[in-house]
Amino acid sequence: MERLARLEPLRERTRAEFDRDPYLRDIVERNLEMAAQCVLDICHRIISLTQSPKPADYYGAILQLGELGVLPMDFSWSLAPLAGLRNILVHEYLAIDWNEVYRRLQNLDDLARFAEFVRQWLEDRTQT
Repeated sequence: MERLARLEPLRERTRAEFDRDPYLRDIVERNLEMAAQCVLDICHRIISLTQSPKPADYYGAILQLGELGVLPMDFSWSLAPLAGLRNILVHEYLAIDWNEVYRRLQNLDDLARFAEFVRQWLEDRTQT
């Protein structure tokens, strides 16, 4: 949630501000990278806890949380491309798509929803 807290006030920046300020882009890029990595780390931890088969890749890890009932399946499908963005931000083997980075900044609710679904899943597990 720390990464979301850092990103939240930046959502108000206009696209023009985002495009002309390389420091702003760096802050958003790094915090989105870390938030995406947290999502993936949580996915792998839950997969391990449930003793489920290890997914082939990060994209599959997010989808697997849908299959396990941690996330709604339609939400896991819409969140899964975050894995590809994370790979690009980490490895920079492709040019960064700043349109996608800005779009993700404007859609931080997906990350908050992920956290809430995981929180609910954990709570349900501890009550049984």
